[in-house]
Amino acid sequence: MTIYCRHCGLSEFRTSRFRFQALDLVQLLLLRLPVRCANCHERAFTSLRQFLKLRRAHRSRHNERHDAA
Repeated sequence: MTIYCRHCGLSEFRTSRFRFQALDLVQLLLLRLPVRCANCHERAFTSLRQFLKLRRAHRSRHNERHDAA
């Protein structure tokens, strides 16, 4: 399942930091975690499964950069 930004319509996201606020805690109970649009930086929430995919992809890109250096 691909997620799209409500503001700009793109599907490029990165993981976002968790804030200990009421909205974040409710979303966490629903197993939804924060992400940010790579284009407009708008914050949204996605499923745990999608969040883990984004995190895994980020880590693999990060490791590729360090291996190339």
